[in-house]
This record gives sequence, C-alpha cells and structure tokens, in this order.
Amino acid sequence: MKFPTLEENEFTVLMANCETGIVLDVNFNIYQNNIENQEVYSIFENIQQAKEFINKTSEKYDKIEFIIYNSKQEVVEFIKAKFGS
Repeated sequence: MKFPTLEENEFTVLMANCETGIVLDVNFNIYQNNIENQEVYSIFENIQQAKEFINKTSEKYDKIEFIIYNSKQEVVEFIKAKFGS
C-alpha cells in the first residue's frame, strides 16, 4: 500500500471497517496486498472536500472509520464510524 504523491494543499482519506480494522479500497472492498493497482487512498484538493466525502460516505456506510492525511503523511484527523459512536 503505497502512499500517494500529494500537492502541498491536498489531503487523502483512508477507510477501514470499524469492527475489524481491515482497510478498504476506494470501492469499499477489502484491501488485499496481492491485488495490483488496488487504490486505497482517496485524494482531495482541500480538507473541506475530504470532510464532505466522509460525511456523505458515513450516511451510507455507518461501519467505516476514516483517517485524513496531509501531504507530509501526517494524520490530520481520525473520524470514528457512526456505528461505533
């Protein structure tokens, strides 16, 4: 799972199932290390777009937790799943 190259102002979101901790790809499938080109990071132009994506996704998938990273690969925010709240 390779971290994407981001511009300085961009952010990326990683998703996982809150019950298992298993990482999900951008299509909400389980990440499998042996699948070539399986994308797990969603990239956004700014943090507001990332949070809008999370809010919209949380409405449909209440068992997903999210981690927002900045371009320096630093965790900006961890957002718990609605189910786990």
